Amino acid sequence: MKNLKLEYLVEKELKEMGRRFEVIGGERYVKNYDVVLTDYFDGENCVLCYEAKECIRRLKSYLYGKKRFMKLVVGIDPGPKPGIAVIGDGVVVEEIQLSSVSEVKGLIDSIYYGYSPQIFLIRIGDGDITNRNRIINSLVEHYPIELVDEKNTSEVITNKDVESAKVIAFTRGKRVREKLNIVVKEGYLKDIQRKSRIESNGKITISRILAKKVALGELTLKEAINKVRNENEK
Repeated sequence: MKNLKLEYLVEKELKEMGRRFEVIGGERYVKNYDVVLTDYFDGENCVLCYEAKECIRRLKSYLYGKKRFMKLVVGIDPGPKPGIAVIGDGVVVEEIQLSSVSEVKGLIDSIYYGYSPQIFLIRIGDGDITNRNRIINSLVEHYPIELVDEKNTSEVITNKDVESAKVIAFTRGKRVREKLNIVVKEGYLKDIQRKSRIESNGKITISRILAKKVALGELTLKEAINKVRNENEK
């Protein structure tokens, strides 16, 4: 690779995957390998890419004997820290735990671009209505989405987040075609207020109004706490 930083990051990803690899000096050596990751030339067995995760995602389809997956399904367990499972032609190829709902759209975009499948589908569990609808609203204008009834998967789901996302990905749901209303229940707001006390070491409890903004994704919890802190210092 000409981009040395990219080469370093790709090597790091491959080591974490436990994959054997060699660094080669140019196009004339390409035919000696099953797959070549590169950022400056193309070929029958070459994966041309410009970002580390993109390289790895494009490589994965080659590892299963194909240039790209025909169908990619992304399962999402919609908690405050969403679990993500990526299924390529029936095989689990990625498991991801996010730290917030706001990260979902960017991740889905990178997954879609990285794998470039012929068919792309998102399946999301119907639990946690507030976060579920936030996620759906961020994606529905860009990707096909199915809403999966988690009651039908309750016997299989024993762990939350990523494990739930796997089951959701393999379960057919009902197509969602438009944005949904975001319902914020009182108990959900109280839980956000509770978390604000924990985050601020017991010094601050954000208002119900600020808690609702956090629930809707208009503010992060940290931003809401800082807002109260700044107002108290005036």
